[in-house]
Amino acid sequence: MLEAVHKDLKHPDIEIRRAAVLSLKGFFTGSHDKDLRKKCAEALLVALTDQSWRVRKTAEDLLIDEFSLEEYAGGLIGLLYIEDNAGARNASIEMLSRLNRLATPYLVNAFKTANTDVRKFIIDVLGEFRDRRSLPVMLEALEDEDENVRASAVEHLGAMGEPSVVDALMNILENGDLWTAYPAADALGRIGDKRAIPSLLAALDRKALREPALKALGALGDGETARLIAPFLEDPSKTIQEQALKSIERIHRRGTPSDLIAGAIRSSYGEEAVQVLTGHAHSIKAEVKISAILLLGFLKDERAVESLLELSFESDFTADAGKALVCISRAKPEILLPLFERDNPHIRRFVASVAASAASPLYYDAFLKLLKDEDGHVRAIACRGLAAIGDSRGIPHIRGLLNDMYADVQEAAVDSLAKLKEGLDLPGILKGLESKQAVIRKNTAYLIGKIGAKQAIPGLGFAMKDENIEVRKAVIASLSALKTPESIRYLILALADENPDIRASAAISLGSSGSDAAFEPLCILSGDPEDIVRAVSAKALGALGKKEAVHCLVRLLYDKNGFVITAAMNALGRIGGDAAREALLSMLSSDDLEIRRTALKALAGFRDVKDCALRFVKDPDWATRMAAVEVLAGQDYSAGELESLLDTEDDPVVRKALEGLLKTGNV
Repeated sequence: MLEAVHKDLKHPDIEIRRAAVLSLKGFFTGSHDKDLRKKCAEALLVALTDQSWRVRKTAEDLLIDEFSLEEYAGGLIGLLYIEDNAGARNASIEMLSRLNRLATPYLVNAFKTANTDVRKFIIDVLGEFRDRRSLPVMLEALEDEDENVRASAVEHLGAMGEPSVVDALMNILENGDLWTAYPAADALGRIGDKRAIPSLLAALDRKALREPALKALGALGDGETARLIAPFLEDPSKTIQEQALKSIERIHRRGTPSDLIAGAIRSSYGEEAVQVLTGHAHSIKAEVKISAILLLGFLKDERAVESLLELSFESDFTADAGKALVCISRAKPEILLPLFERDNPHIRRFVASVAASAASPLYYDAFLKLLKDEDGHVRAIACRGLAAIGDSRGIPHIRGLLNDMYADVQEAAVDSLAKLKEGLDLPGILKGLESKQAVIRKNTAYLIGKIGAKQAIPGLGFAMKDENIEVRKAVIASLSALKTPESIRYLILALADENPDIRASAAISLGSSGSDAAFEPLCILSGDPEDIVRAVSAKALGALGKKEAVHCLVRLLYDKNGFVITAAMNALGRIGGDAAREALLSMLSSDDLEIRRTALKALAGFRDVKDCALRFVKDPDWATRMAAVEVLAGQDYSAGELESLLDTEDDPVVRKALEGLLKTGNV
């Protein structure tokens, strides 16, 4: 039989070669014949040299599943020596990686070889394991005659984060050649041991090592380190300048206070510090620009204000410039006061936003004035600024914007009043529900929900009869937010509203309420004459999750509107159960592509639907195939089933999904 296997492994037909491998499955089960097992393992190792990845993968799985590592470890490592077969080498590396730390002792023993490439492969594979048992070999590799082996060992030791190798890496950094000293600096930064700081600082004297040394110091340093890095902000090399800047920023993000960072920069440049950072703030590189803007804020120097205003016009950096100016204005709030008077609406908007974040009481009068600004954005920001200050004197002025011409200003007024709720005159606020202006009634309703005024529920219930639909929508939103039995009762009453949007909004709110009282009304609503209402009622029933809703949802599967049908299918998928499963399976025979696809997706949470999913993985429509793969992710299947699908699948997205299942699925 083994002779036949070896013969078939040379056959030009891939399927015959793969079948030869599969014929060995279980062939030696229960056998204690070491010679027989050895010969079977040798045949599988030959299969690992095959040109087809399918043949190699099948042999790889069989070796791992049915042999002990000691039976084939030598042959597996031997594949690394085959210079003219990249597939065999890759198969060996992939398999060793799968075996992970089980392979460590065999690789350690195999490292003593004259073959440079094999030593490099071994270090790379061991490096991925992060196994401390490989440290002696890794340290030995640091002195290897081949620079690639040395560099690889340095890199992997850094990734391992092993403190015990810091001394060896410091020695390489101080005395090694550039090929290994460069990755040694990076490795020391990744390990994060502060003992390396002096060596890294010394490495700054070597131009070729400045970049990795600065980067590593950013990961290790403190305020004193930042002071020693700061002079490199004006290094002759632009690359070094930029790395120094980013490293100083990183030192701050690791916990060094902004005042120490500012002091470190001033120690090198004094009064010129603003100018130095401003130059970097106009870099064409986004990350450099962002770092410089941040550090400008740390200096808390008003001379940076105009530059930050200029940078605020660049939309990608407006937020960063704002944070920097907030930093300055918190230290010196008075510097913003003249800026409120600028004619440019962008600057007024930007300055108002900064002031709102700084939240100094000094800005109270300025915010009051901005509530009347011609720019709606400015008025909205001023509202939020007054709320941030927390001064209840601003409440009557903010209430005046509840009927502003712009919706975003109204929203800002509602949010700001909610933030200042401790100072609100609640009876006076509730009177807003009786205002002659619909916009006041609407925003009062929203405010009631935001401040959680449950005592206002009867008033909201009365407002459900308001002639204005926007008011009724606001009432629905507040009743939903209040979440009491009384508010749910009013929401149920709203299901009879004459307007379909109101009925739909009430249904969504009831679905998220989790109330048993909502079930029967929502079932009745599923027969509503309006398509959108039926669809929303299906979604709400799905959110409630009651098994009793299945009969209503099954009825909707035969609705005249496709949107209603898909909503019902999604709800059935969410509720689950045998009845829902059977109903969804029946929809797979629909002539409508979208319905079939949605039914498949809804089945993703069910078990025992593998067969239908496999059938649709071959569907002409790629999106349907993709939906079928999503269903398979929750099923039990064989690797062979997926491999056969891969052979015929051309779409790269579906192929990637199938390959993902092969790696992580329920094989």
